[in-house]
Amino acid sequence: MSTAQEKVGPVILTPGVRKFNFWTFMYASFICIAMLAGMNFLQAYILDVNLALPKEEQGFATGILATWTELVAIILIIPFGVLADRIGRRPLVIAGILICGLGYTLFPMATSLNELIVYRVIFAVGVAILSAQIPTVGNDYTAERSRGRLFGFSGFMNGLGVIFMSAGLAQIPGLLEPRGFTPVAAGLVMFLTTAALCVVSAVVFRFGLQGGVPQEAATTSKPPLKETLLAGARAARNPRIVLSYLAAFAGRSDNAIKGLFISVWVLQVAPEAGITQPQAFAHAGKLMGLMGAITLIWTPLFGFVLDRLNRVTGMAVAMLLAAVGYGSMGFISSPLDNAMLPFFVLLSIGQGSAIIASVTLLGQEASAAERGTIVATNAWFGAIGILVATLLGGYLFDVIGPSAPFVMLGVFQTVVFAFAVFVRWSSPGLASAAGTG
Repeated sequence: MSTAQEKVGPVILTPGVRKFNFWTFMYASFICIAMLAGMNFLQAYILDVNLALPKEEQGFATGILATWTELVAIILIIPFGVLADRIGRRPLVIAGILICGLGYTLFPMATSLNELIVYRVIFAVGVAILSAQIPTVGNDYTAERSRGRLFGFSGFMNGLGVIFMSAGLAQIPGLLEPRGFTPVAAGLVMFLTTAALCVVSAVVFRFGLQGGVPQEAATTSKPPLKETLLAGARAARNPRIVLSYLAAFAGRSDNAIKGLFISVWVLQVAPEAGITQPQAFAHAGKLMGLMGAITLIWTPLFGFVLDRLNRVTGMAVAMLLAAVGYGSMGFISSPLDNAMLPFFVLLSIGQGSAIIASVTLLGQEASAAERGTIVATNAWFGAIGILVATLLGGYLFDVIGPSAPFVMLGVFQTVVFAFAVFVRWSSPGLASAAGTG
């Protein structure tokens, strides 16, 4: 196999990775975040329109659905990471996006909350696969000195994916209802269109992603299966990996909380504003689209910054931004008030920063031979974080108010920021990413 090292703009690729592999990864960053975050967002439509749940029960139902998703991820995510280190990333990414497509097909067929939970569990298997494999592929594809830039551009594609889902696909019911579609039929079209995109994406991944395991890992003998399963736990001897795990606990829950509760929040205040459910859902989509646009602008810039900083310093900066962004949501009076938009801008900046700082630090510290398992362990901590945030967040949403889950996360992120400062002082690691190969 050729060891030529290619470059795409400022991103230096790992030897053997081609430009078309890079662009397929960028597409995967776009479509997979759209599918994963999109379900959290779109399910509010099913709860409100198809199942007609009372407003005071929607926060709890949202938390329960997310809980089942994370329970499945907690069980499966590390075994899938081990499998990726054995057979490669591509088969798993293909399987993951197809299972997500099946979930989108089944969701609008639900006639009860219990049935919806079953379909969400099926979807969760796809989530367990993709949430670990996409950052693993990204870390496989780039040299260390440009890791921040690659994930900055990946974050840009994440933002496009959120915009595509929220300002594109989520607008389908609002567009179809004036043309004679019932709200239920319009929602069905929205979900089936999303499922079809998952099938198309599986074909793209089959021909565009690199097969097998990374070259660096292929040249070393595979450790016994038991050792591979415990790779993530062994890696916790490194305080910088522990920091990445904690950042995943707070950071992945950021994205889930944002997708889960903003749409429910908007739908709840819609009657006071005198707008219909599809109109409110369209407004929520535009709000999510705005936040995606901020991510588009911010994450590539922050990626360049990360490659100039010590990775731990970058993590501390990211968690401080996240704490400020999520804490500021306590000042929101109504998500329909345009005067509140600056707070949503802060939220987007913080959330985007935390995610890419975590994966770049982990990529620097994890060996290629065990990267799939270690990244999966990182995602496992993210799943635990989402489980805690959605259960507790759903309760706080109903009991205290819609901003409470966001403020809670701001507190989590403040704690991780303090730990990042401690790690930077006691175990700083490499002087800077720019000076490494």
